[in-house]
Amino acid sequence: MVDLMYVMRLLTPFIEGMLIGLFAMVLHECGHLMAAILLDVKIKRVGVEWRGICTVRDSGTPLQNLLISIAGPLVNALLVLTWTWSESFSLANVCVALVNVLPLERSDGDRALTCWKELKRKSEAR
Repeated sequence: MVDLMYVMRLLTPFIEGMLIGLFAMVLHECGHLMAAILLDVKIKRVGVEWRGICTVRDSGTPLQNLLISIAGPLVNALLVLTWTWSESFSLANVCVALVNVLPLERSDGDRALTCWKELKRKSEAR
């Protein structure tokens, strides 16, 4: 029979890593929420989807959307720089920030790039 204490010692780092990663994702979403609140964009709901935590909000202007999109990864980048007391927490924030800035469909990076192109197109049309 497998010793329960042995199994718990094996699982503890995994569970701790998952909780640290979840905390980094929650703080990431808080960045989006704070940006939306500061930019006066109405938040409809915060939920969990198969891809992770998400925020559903009203559509803002391209500039508002750009700022809200980059706010989450920016929070994670700042946490990497200021929370040096925990290598695990810093690494979790690096991972969350990098994954979110990739221009994958429906990611923060994709939204920011789309907004940037729209703002650039509008400024060139003037």
